[in-house]
Amino acid sequence: MSKRFQGLGVALITPFTPEGDIDFPGLERMVHHVASSKAHYLVALGSTGEAMLMSGDEHRRVLDFIMEVNAGRLPIVAGFDGQGGTLAAVERIATMDPKGLSALLVSPPSYIKPGQEGMKSHFKALAEAAPLPIIMYNVPSRAGVTMSPQTIVELSLECPALIGLKQASDDFVAFREIRQGVPESFVVLSGDDENAVPMMAMGGDGLVSVIGNAYPDAWASAMDLALFGSVKEAEQALSCFQPLLSCIFSEGNPTGIKALCSLLGMCGPHARLPLMPASQLLQDQLYAAVADLDAVRALARD
Repeated sequence: MSKRFQGLGVALITPFTPEGDIDFPGLERMVHHVASSKAHYLVALGSTGEAMLMSGDEHRRVLDFIMEVNAGRLPIVAGFDGQGGTLAAVERIATMDPKGLSALLVSPPSYIKPGQEGMKSHFKALAEAAPLPIIMYNVPSRAGVTMSPQTIVELSLECPALIGLKQASDDFVAFREIRQGVPESFVVLSGDDENAVPMMAMGGDGLVSVIGNAYPDAWASAMDLALFGSVKEAEQALSCFQPLLSCIFSEGNPTGIKALCSLLGMCGPHARLPLMPASQLLQDQLYAAVADLDAVRALARD
C-alpha cells in the first residue's frame, strides 16, 4: 500500500467485567483476534472503546496492555480527548508518551460546539504540539459540530502533521469535495461500516470499522479489493453482512458490537454506565443474524 492507514482499521472495543472494571483477559483475546487477522491497523480508545468513560490512568493502562499484546504486529492509532479547551489539550498532547503509537485520532471537542475558525485554530495548535501525526475525526453525531469540507481541505494543506480524516457522515457530496481538495497523500477514511465501499468508490482509502472487531478478515479482504479497484466485488463480498450491521447499531455503539463479540465467545457484553448491555431482543436478533451469515458463507465456500 502506498499510504499509511489505508484499508481496514479496527476501532477496538474495551471489554469490561460485570462490575465495570477493565476486563484484561477479554481485551487480550480481542487484540490477538484482530492483530492476527488481515486487518491493517488498530484504533484504540475511540468512542467504540468507551474512552470517555475511562480515567487518564485507565487510558494509559489499556494502551500499554494493547501494545504489549499486539507485539508490533499492527500499527496502533490512539484516540485523543481534546476536551477542556485548546490550551489544556495542547498541554496534554505535548507531554504524552508516543512510544508504541503510530498516530492519534482527534475529533473536535464535544459539547463546546466551536465554529469553523475555532476548529481550525484548535487542530492547528494540536498539530504543532503533537509528538505524532494526527488523523482528524469528523463525527457530527458525537461532537455536535460538522467540520466543513473547506475547513478540512485548508487544514490538510496547511498542516503536514494532519495526515488524514475519518469521516463519519452520510454526506457524499461533502466527501467528494474533501477528496478532490486534499493532497493525494492525505488519507480519507470512512467512519461508518455501511458507507465504506461507496466512499472508496469515490476515492476513499479505507474504513475505521466497528464490525471489524468480530470479522476482521472478511472486512479487510473487502477493503483490499476496493483499494485495487474491484469495488463491485468488494460490495458483493460484504452484502451478506447487511442484516448483521442493521442489528449491531440498533441500540447504539458499542452496545451491539459488544453483544456480538460476546456471542462469538471473545469477551463479555458489558459496557460502562450510562451505556447498557444489549436487550434480550437484540441478543436474539444477533443470534439469528449470525446463524444466517454462517449459512450464507458456508454456501459460498461450497
